[in-house]
Amino acid sequence: MPELQESLQAVSLFQHFNPDQLAQVQSLGQHLSLPANTSVFEQGDPADCLYVILEGEVRVLGKDPSGQEVELSTLGPGDFFGELALVDGGTRSAAVRSLSPCAFFILNREGFIRVLTGSPELLSTVLADISSKVRSSNEKIYKEMLERQNVLSQMEIERHRSLAQMVAGVAHEINTPLGIVNVAASMITENLTPEMLDSITDEDLRTTLDDIQEAAQLMQSNIARANHLIQTFKSVSVNQITDTLEEVVMAKLLQEIIDLFRIKARMAGIQINCEIDPAIAEGKWHSYPGYLSQVLMNLLTNIERYAYPDGVGGKVDVRLSGADTGYCIEVQDYGQGMPAEDAARIFEVFFTTGRSRGGTGLGMSIVHNLVTSALEGDIQVRSAPGEGTCVTLTLPRAVSQANEKG
Repeated sequence: MPELQESLQAVSLFQHFNPDQLAQVQSLGQHLSLPANTSVFEQGDPADCLYVILEGEVRVLGKDPSGQEVELSTLGPGDFFGELALVDGGTRSAAVRSLSPCAFFILNREGFIRVLTGSPELLSTVLADISSKVRSSNEKIYKEMLERQNVLSQMEIERHRSLAQMVAGVAHEINTPLGIVNVAASMITENLTPEMLDSITDEDLRTTLDDIQEAAQLMQSNIARANHLIQTFKSVSVNQITDTLEEVVMAKLLQEIIDLFRIKARMAGIQINCEIDPAIAEGKWHSYPGYLSQVLMNLLTNIERYAYPDGVGGKVDVRLSGADTGYCIEVQDYGQGMPAEDAARIFEVFFTTGRSRGGTGLGMSIVHNLVTSALEGDIQVRSAPGEGTCVTLTLPRAVSQANEKG
C-alpha cells in the first residue's frame, strides 16, 4: 500500500525512517476504524501502542484538579498520539475521543522496538523527537495554567475594583440623605431653644409644631433612604465576594444590582431603565447570585466606559423575561456600538479596543466564562457602529447538581 507508506513518511515521528524501515513499520502495524463520538482510550487505560491518524479528527481530554474533563488539544490527519506507550508502556495520561469517523494506523510497543533495534542512530533520533513533543506539550499546558491563573487573578482584581467603586458611590450617595437629616435636626433644635419656648404663643405653637413635624418626616424618609442604600450595598457586595449557591427571587436580585449601579451611573449621566415581565416577577432562581452580580456589574461598567465614554451619558434598558427553561436578561445601550469583527472577538482573552482607557481585555472573557460555566447559561452580543449594543443572557432556573459546589 504505497499510499500508507506516503502517509507514514509525512508523520514527523517517521521522517528519519528509510523506505525499508517504513515498510517494516507498515508490516508490523494494523488498521483501526472508529465512528464519530467514540472512545479511542480512556485516561488510566494500559498504554501499549501508538496511533497515527490517517483520516478524521480526535479530541485529547485531561482532567483538572476538580476532576472535570478539559480539552487539551484537537488532532487531525498526519498527527499521532499515545507515543509515550512506545517508551514506558505505562498507563494513558489522557483520554482520546473521535470527533468524526476516523481511520488509524496502530503500532504496538513490541513492533516499534523491533524496528529500532537494528539502528541505534535511529533509536536516538526517534527518542529525541518523542522527548521534544512531550516537552512541547508540557510547556503548552504550563502556559495555559499560567494564563488561567492570570485570569483568576484579574477576576479577583475586578471584584475588588467593583467593590471599591460601590463603596465610593454609596458613601457619596449617603451624604445627601444624611445632609438633609442634619438640616432637619437643626430646624428642630432652632425651634426648641429655651428663649423660643418662653416667648411662644398659641399661634406660634401651631406653626412650630408643624415645622417640627415636617422636619421629623424629612428625617424619617431620608434615614429610610440611607438604610435602603446600606442594605442594598450589603446584599450585593456580599454576593460579589462569595460564590454561594442560593435560591433567590430573580427580579428582586436584578433590581438590587441595578439600584446599586444607578448610584455610579447617575454620576456618569447614565439613565438605567429596568423592565420586568410581571409573569415572572416572583420567579425563583437556584444558582449563584454573586456571579450574576459580577456579570451585570461588568456589563454596566463597560457601557459607561465604552458606549458612553467621557461622561457623555445616555440610556440603558435592562429587561427581564421568561425563557423556555429559565430567564432571559437583556442589557441594551444606545451608544457607540462596535463593528462585527470586534463583536465576534469580544469574548477572547486579552482582546480589547480600549487599552488606552485602562481596558485589560479580560472583562468580557470573565463574563463569558461565568455565564457559560458557573451559571450554565448562554450569552450573545448584537452590535453595530452608532446603533449601540445588546447583550442577551439566557439562564436556567437552576444549575445542575454537577455544578453545585461544596
